[in-house]
Amino acid sequence: IVRQISVENPLLRQGIFGKGGEARRKGKAGVGTARAKAFAKKGQICYDGDKPTEKGRENMKMGKQILLLAVTLLLAVAAAVLLIWLGRSASNTGTPEDTQPIPQDEQIRLQEQEGTIDKKDPGDLEPTGEEDPPEDELLYQSLGNGTCCVLGPGGVRDACLVIPKISPAGERVAKIASKAFFGCEWITAVQIPETVREIGTLAFADCKNLVYISVNEQNPVYCDADGVLYTADQRVLLQYPPQRAGDPLALPASVSTISEMAFYGCKNLKSVNYEGSGEDWEHIEIGSRNYALLAAAIRFDVTSE
Repeated sequence: IVRQISVENPLLRQGIFGKGGEARRKGKAGVGTARAKAFAKKGQICYDGDKPTEKGRENMKMGKQILLLAVTLLLAVAAAVLLIWLGRSASNTGTPEDTQPIPQDEQIRLQEQEGTIDKKDPGDLEPTGEEDPPEDELLYQSLGNGTCCVLGPGGVRDACLVIPKISPAGERVAKIASKAFFGCEWITAVQIPETVREIGTLAFADCKNLVYISVNEQNPVYCDADGVLYTADQRVLLQYPPQRAGDPLALPASVSTISEMAFYGCKNLKSVNYEGSGEDWEHIEIGSRNYALLAAAIRFDVTSE
């Protein structure tokens, strides 16, 4: 008895499962039986009784292949959509440090436009008194105890920036504010006196032409080593001049922290001779946007001569 035929031929469905086919399944002769036999001779019947014919097996195999192909295509489309979504999500969340960053100059400009980097933090001190200092004076803020803080370059555009010990108002200069000289491209050298007890974050960051930083030897809080700014105990590296000529950098094993943007824009830095071991290096806290340092070749257990 014919139970299944090729679904691809509507004439077969009408012939076998029409009135004649129904009569055939009930054991009666009908039009369906005659048509079934005719199509059976042409090899179109899929089942002969309970057993599939050769044509039926071919149809089942083809159906499985089509189903497998459809599932594969669906999975491929889903994977492509997922990859596109992940790519857009990654681009919207910024550039991780372990990926190739946007050129540094362009990145700073974009961040400033977006408000993620300001020249001055909201909590920074605001100047009082004269808003426009004389052309040859820095911008100061009195701290009220005979000391003052340098807020910025004011009217000074000297290539060699000299932080004085005493302000024009007669107060001792004890602090350099956060981002005080951020992005001052005309500065090539900085001299810090012994009176300074605090240097805010990013005070000299993004000074693209900075070559050397010197600190008075009598300063108990800060020091310099070959033009690089450290805390006096050399546990914190605050700023590496972008245009420093010496390479490689001799980095003391005592360093445990490298400040944010300390190596920003330092294209001349190619290698670092680190006095500590590879394990010591892994424990150093490295601030963000120190791309040049992360790209440099690091040599471990190198003792400075």
